[in-house]
Amino acid sequence: MQYLNCCSLEIFADAGIGAGIDSYYEYCLKAYILLGDDDYLHRFNKHYDAIMRYVNKGPVFIDVHMHKPSVAARSFMDALLAFWPGLQVLKGDLKSAIEFHETLYQVVKKHRFLPEAFTHDLQVHWAQHPLRPEFIESTYLLYRATKDAHYLHVAKNVMDSLNELVRVKCGFAGVRDIRSMSHEDRCPSLSFILIYRHYYVDFAWY
Repeated sequence: MQYLNCCSLEIFADAGIGAGIDSYYEYCLKAYILLGDDDYLHRFNKHYDAIMRYVNKGPVFIDVHMHKPSVAARSFMDALLAFWPGLQVLKGDLKSAIEFHETLYQVVKKHRFLPEAFTHDLQVHWAQHPLRPEFIESTYLLYRATKDAHYLHVAKNVMDSLNELVRVKCGFAGVRDIRSMSHEDRCPSLSFILIYRHYYVDFAWY
């Protein structure tokens, strides 16, 4: 997706599904679900087909150059793309959702949390973890769609890590570096609210 930095006026021409574009794709489909306007669905399907053709590389999604989609634009993925399996559930592409969620879960099992960015071989690229909710949201939607207890197990594993590693006297803290599990002196309120909302509905449906 080509986009304009409103501060520097620099034009970017890399295409992916993570930071900087994730919400656009998400709300193309959700706007259709909410409003029933076929224009949103047409727009989403056009983007989805291109993403699955050019950006999806087996178990990972790799940002590519917009005008040269066979050329990778960067060597890492960011944590915001963890919303994608949940969106694939809403799209009805359950098989692809299950496959990509499992890739993300392998990162979680390896590092206890999703790092803010990780390489295509699932190593840490940016080590922060600001308690992002996207992986848990996708886990919830996959459980709702499949009723597979595996996703409850995934959710419980992440919840156990939160309680063990980021719970502090006054609540929860973001992680500065998941390799050492050092804390930031803050808790991102939006992330915290969304994480525990999804946990509530996850286990309430059990």
